[in-house]
Amino acid sequence: MQVIETVSIDDVFPLEDEYGNDLARRDYTLKANKEYVRRLADSFDKETGRPDELVTLVRDGGIYRVKAGNSRVEAMRLLGTKTFPAIIDEDDTVQSCVEAAWRTDTKKTYEAEEKAEIFRALTLFGDDEYVAETTGTDIERARRIRRGAKHAEEAVDQMPLEWYEAVGEAEEAGDAEMVAALTVASASTWQSARRGLLGRRAEAGRADELREALAWAGIAVAEDGADRSDMRYVSTVATASDVKGREWPEGSVAYMQGGATAYVYVPAKGADPVAEERRRLMDETKAVREEWLSEAILGDLGQLAPLMELPGQCESPYWNGINSMLSHLVDDLPKVPADAVNSYMGSSTAPWYENGRGAYEPEAGKCRKFVALTDAMELCGYEPPEAEQRLYQMCVDAIGKEGTDE
Repeated sequence: MQVIETVSIDDVFPLEDEYGNDLARRDYTLKANKEYVRRLADSFDKETGRPDELVTLVRDGGIYRVKAGNSRVEAMRLLGTKTFPAIIDEDDTVQSCVEAAWRTDTKKTYEAEEKAEIFRALTLFGDDEYVAETTGTDIERARRIRRGAKHAEEAVDQMPLEWYEAVGEAEEAGDAEMVAALTVASASTWQSARRGLLGRRAEAGRADELREALAWAGIAVAEDGADRSDMRYVSTVATASDVKGREWPEGSVAYMQGGATAYVYVPAKGADPVAEERRRLMDETKAVREEWLSEAILGDLGQLAPLMELPGQCESPYWNGINSMLSHLVDDLPKVPADAVNSYMGSSTAPWYENGRGAYEPEAGKCRKFVALTDAMELCGYEPPEAEQRLYQMCVDAIGKEGTDE
């Protein structure tokens, strides 16, 4: 039986569960819902501050619970309305009100998190079969969502139904790590947190398979950071089939890198004198270059050293703002030392590649960088040592051979 009564807005409350949690009600702290309530209030009668469509309430002792019209009640509160006529449904229950909220998600559809809360509320009134029938959801999914609902209070945000299902699935599988990862994530990050954990597990699984294959092939796995100075690179492997698809030299060692990737080396059989000499020349060249560069910079900036101690420096010294500032102070703008160091670092490279047999063969592109850096430094007054001059000539010869049949 339904009757119309005038009620005080102070006696009207949303549906609540036994713990005082709102049921079947929008989250009016959300920006979208606040805006919706404001627009709704603007549509009410300007004199009475009441909506054209009556709110439906159910009696709960000396107060009323909202069966239909939570947003209208919120809009009246916003307008300061004190009393309003409402339909009182004497025969209705809280459970049927929640069911009605799910069925009538039409005027302004619920946000994903709000719909999840209504679904969770329905689990309080019946088993999985009841929830599935009421919501039109597969019964297995309803079961997973019910499991996930138990963790709703642990979540940092109000979550959508997909989160409930993912948490319920993880709990059903006994995956406490996944449950923990999902409950500490936010509404905007839980999916990426789930993908990240699954990805790390997949990579760990591939790494385990790779290690098993290496053991099967008799290849030892070196500890992280192990010395490779007496080893020669042979191959990179990332799957068990990479390992089992070939024969490996005796004494092969795998260096794991980045999870499911390994670099396989073998003991070097006698040092290549040419490679050793080239490495020695490059070490000497690098040391002389950097000593000259540091002296040049310190010589120019020594008197400015106190400024280096000031707080509030740029996050990176390589900042275009430095050049912009200096362009206003001097007519002939010199290169900023930070820019010079940046250019040096980008060009300072050994002029060869390792060919996998322990030898170091000149590579034309790297040789051009080596030559260009030496030339630029000489223009600044640098005098290359004999070691650099020998490498320079090696580079010139290698560049000259590019494009020939040699």
